[in-house]
Amino acid sequence: MARRGTARLGPFGRWWESQSDRHFQIIAYSTIISAAGLVWGFVFLFVLDGYSDPEVEHLVPWSWLAFVGGLAGAFFAAPEFHVYWGQRNTLEDILLLDSRPEILRRHKEAEDAADMLGKSYQARLMGLYKVHNVNIGKKYRVDPVSPILSTDSIEGDEIEIQFPSEQSWWGTNDSVLSSTLPGLHALRQQSVNRGLIAGSVTATLLLTSNTLRGLFTSSSGERDHTLDLTASIYDLSRVYEPSPHYDIISLLFIALFAGLLLSTRPSTGPGDEEE
Repeated sequence: MARRGTARLGPFGRWWESQSDRHFQIIAYSTIISAAGLVWGFVFLFVLDGYSDPEVEHLVPWSWLAFVGGLAGAFFAAPEFHVYWGQRNTLEDILLLDSRPEILRRHKEAEDAADMLGKSYQARLMGLYKVHNVNIGKKYRVDPVSPILSTDSIEGDEIEIQFPSEQSWWGTNDSVLSSTLPGLHALRQQSVNRGLIAGSVTATLLLTSNTLRGLFTSSSGERDHTLDLTASIYDLSRVYEPSPHYDIISLLFIALFAGLLLSTRPSTGPGDEEE
């Protein structure tokens, strides 16, 4: 029955089936891009009234495309992302279990989630089964790895699980962001996480300083003027206001970079939760 259904799939359906191990990542990125396009289109068209300004009329079609495309993409991708996210959280909870009877009780639930999330999660589930000598359930054709993302590798028939007693924010290679997007392996590089920390801290401080104290000099020579990003985008020229001054684009960027900074902190392991 599955083969007959597969045979009737179109080009997109066949491509989607071929990407079964990356469905979660694809849906996550699609949701993020759709939300970004929706926010941009809404802000430009309805907050900045860009559609009524002849000086930026060349941006109006693109903004409508971003708004409509983002709305359509979010309509389809966001519910799917919610389902996949729920399955991921369920499996992550099971992978943290240290009780063999509880693992046996929830093995069907774990396997349903692993089927949906792909081989990387299937390998971690097989690692959990190996640690606790669980011989029931599915036998995925993957090499078992440590069930905990922040742990080391398998040596022989043993899987050694180690949790660092103290993990620094600057030195971690297991951030909240890397756990949220496990398919993006670059996020597990310490240098990449440090770059995100440095960039988000710099951007947050500059935007906050610009909003509260002002980074630009007035005619009096004092640095007491704020660059209004909202008005500057709207007018396609720099607009300065006396500090402190709050505009929606600056506040959105501050929230965005502050959220990015928080996502670079070390992911919480089970040892941390028990304390």
